[in-house]
Amino acid sequence: MSNVLALPVLVPMLGAALAMLAGRRPRLQRALSVAALGTVVLVAAFLVYLTETDGIQTLWVAAWPDSAGIVLVADRLSSLMLLVASLVTLAVLVFSTGQDQEEVRQETPVSIFHPTLLLLSAGVSDAFLAGDLFNLYVGFEILLFASYVLLTMGATRPRIRAGAIYVVVNLVSSALFLILLAVVYTATGTVNMAELAQRVPQLPADMQLMIQAL
Repeated sequence: MSNVLALPVLVPMLGAALAMLAGRRPRLQRALSVAALGTVVLVAAFLVYLTETDGIQTLWVAAWPDSAGIVLVADRLSSLMLLVASLVTLAVLVFSTGQDQEEVRQETPVSIFHPTLLLLSAGVSDAFLAGDLFNLYVGFEILLFASYVLLTMGATRPRIRAGAIYVVVNLVSSALFLILLAVVYTATGTVNMAELAQRVPQLPADMQLMIQAL
């Protein structure tokens, strides 16, 4: 049953691709978006039940060795957070359907909204389910890229100004995250969170402090 861990990431990405292809058909875009996010909600609810009854769920992606591969992990907290986030995203999507005509009037590219929101959902899901720091970084970058687009849609001056500040802050944060990845891997030889829980306490105190600060 651990294979379902990939669905909250893959389904929104597939939905985003299909919604982009349906850019000239807003009703189809909305239907695809609702179907994709509705699926994520159902999968997240199932993961909440699964982690409560069967414990932590783990999925190693592809055929990499366990210590080097990308791993998705769901426990009770991450599955619950995934459920809350997917419900909120679905609620935002439903609310936005009543805003489309107003946005069209303001010359906002509505055709981009649905694929971008789905991509945002995929990034959030990946961040919650990531079992290693590199995959967590990838999830953050996906959701941040999507949020840049959503924040600046319409290209009005206040949006561009707010978006520029948002982008700069997050670029600095992303750079610090990359530095952290380099430091952690150099010090411990892994970015897997389960292994880090065992290896970081064995490091010298000053190295632990540097990692925690980053």
